[in-house]
Amino acid sequence: MFLGRLMGWGLLGLALLMASGDVVLALGPGDHPGLVTGDVWVLLAGHTLQTEKLPFSLCNVLMACPAWALLPPLGGMLLWTCRPRRRRHRFHPAHY
Repeated sequence: MFLGRLMGWGLLGLALLMASGDVVLALGPGDHPGLVTGDVWVLLAGHTLQTEKLPFSLCNVLMACPAWALLPPLGGMLLWTCRPRRRRHRFHPAHY
């Protein structure tokens, strides 16, 4: 559970860094198209993702999104699923 929360916070922090980097580059001179998820995938994996022949597949849509837009939902989902919970006791022992 702790590792899941740590990874969730890490993904949220990485998304914040990516978004702030895009803002800084966008404020500079010249044209800046932004960093898309497909570019990050190529940097990490070393090859492009093999997509289907369909022009509007879900994979193509996700790879065209900004890199910082996909990480917060993943981090939030990890934080929500790995949150500390109170234990519920279904049957309480009888007090005599």
